[in-house]
Amino acid sequence: MLDSLTDGFMSVNQSWRFTYLNQTAERLLRRDRNDLLGRGIWDCYPDLMESGYYRVYHEAAASGQPGSHTEYYAPLATWFEARAFPHDEGITILFRDVTREHEHAAQLEYQAGHDHLTGLINRRLCMEMMSGAVTEAVFRPGTDDTGLAVLFLDLDRFKEVNDAFGHTVGDAVLREVAARLRRFTTPSTFSARVGGDEFILVLRDGSEGAAEVLARAVQAEVARPLQVCGRCVSLGASIGIALMTEAGESAEALLAQADTAMYAAKSAGRFQLRVYHRELQQGLRDRLALRGDLHSAFASNQLELHFQPQVATADGSLVGAEALLRWRHPVRGLLAPAAFLDVILDSPMEGALTEWVIDAACRHLGEWLAQGIPVPRISVNLSARQLVAPGLPDTVVRVTRAYGVPPTMLDVEITENSLMSDVEKASSVLDALKQAGVSTSLDDFGSGYSSLAYLVRLPIDTLKIDKSFVWALGEAPRAMAVISATIGLARSLGMSTLAEGVETEAQRQALAAQGCDAIQGYLVSRPLSSDVFAAFVSARPLPVCNQPRFMPHLED
Repeated sequence: MLDSLTDGFMSVNQSWRFTYLNQTAERLLRRDRNDLLGRGIWDCYPDLMESGYYRVYHEAAASGQPGSHTEYYAPLATWFEARAFPHDEGITILFRDVTREHEHAAQLEYQAGHDHLTGLINRRLCMEMMSGAVTEAVFRPGTDDTGLAVLFLDLDRFKEVNDAFGHTVGDAVLREVAARLRRFTTPSTFSARVGGDEFILVLRDGSEGAAEVLARAVQAEVARPLQVCGRCVSLGASIGIALMTEAGESAEALLAQADTAMYAAKSAGRFQLRVYHRELQQGLRDRLALRGDLHSAFASNQLELHFQPQVATADGSLVGAEALLRWRHPVRGLLAPAAFLDVILDSPMEGALTEWVIDAACRHLGEWLAQGIPVPRISVNLSARQLVAPGLPDTVVRVTRAYGVPPTMLDVEITENSLMSDVEKASSVLDALKQAGVSTSLDDFGSGYSSLAYLVRLPIDTLKIDKSFVWALGEAPRAMAVISATIGLARSLGMSTLAEGVETEAQRQALAAQGCDAIQGYLVSRPLSSDVFAAFVSARPLPVCNQPRFMPHLED
């Protein structure tokens, strides 16, 4: 009857010699029971003498109380659960193979602590490991060694990838980013995924300098183009760093500080790095307060456009202006885009902003037309998501008609980076705008991907030379070479060129010598309110070389 048991059944006498084994025990131990009967268990299995089984069997024999133990037995590559029952003649042992249950439990434990998509540690296990690292960290006041550094990474432009290519490509991107982060894993560093496109790296026993070096290396690795699902995708990463500045700090506090620093990095223009300090916390509070004020900004007409003139390089005649967003906040005064634009673009108000900017630009153009003020063209800036949002061409046509403005007086400015999210969709939208009469300018040319492929494919009318090249004139010899090549390329493709950030007469002359068509910058004028801009246009302009230079350089 004992041979029918599904558990292994064996008995040993008080001398620890086998007296009985059933068929199941024979199968589980992979030994013929006739080879074991009458022999000592510790002679047949000497490796058990250092195991928990040895301890539990002896404790049961000494106490007269049953005992149990589960352990991995390496020679048979099996997890055994054993229960020992002492009696007058010795011990009876029931045992069974629990390998499958143990592996299932281990799998559940792994899944509970790891992200299913990337395989990285998840937030729960990350916090446990961070808490342990905080406890073990050796804090040395007055030294560069912080004991612990937390890097909070958020992918730049990931939402654009998801919106343009779908979640299948987005998931593949996240897996590839995770694989790249694993390359930074060392005995003192681990990584985790803690949100949709948010990752953590924890550096033990590191200095602030070491944390920044690691962050820069991570940014460079993430920025390398990714090949996923037959598509080339380029991303960036904003990283915030929190350092353990005093003993007793919690993992939760460090993570919150790194998160705050990351938001500061993102607000600074993305692909940035920031180290946490207390002032950043106030900046985050300000950002949240601005988010709460957004509804009032639209409802109370607190948003306005300022206009920066664009003039011909040769004679200073007006060729257009760039519309630049401002927020006249009732408490904080006039805010430039750097203070609030990210807040709007990361909110549900992004779509409303698109229509507001187009409506405001066309309203001003309509007023100036009625007053006989000759403004050739106004350029409005659109983000990647704004460009490919449904119905943009229809909105432009509807609004220009409502104000009686020829669509040819409107220009759409886009950046190189915005094109990379979905070139096909961008091309379709720009074609529709072109058919309606709206022109397109490519902003910050040379500072991003500068792919010749999309220059050929897309209906771009003007290349705007990035101000970094203009400011480098006279200092970096190669800057002029880049500008000259850009102008030559534009001319060969039938495009005009406009240089941004022109602040000196020497820069204007250098650009004119290369054949640049137009300029924009403080040599001509700072951004002007609509009334001041109208007065600027109405006055007969002096040649550019005699225009006053505005000091100092300010944010757009």
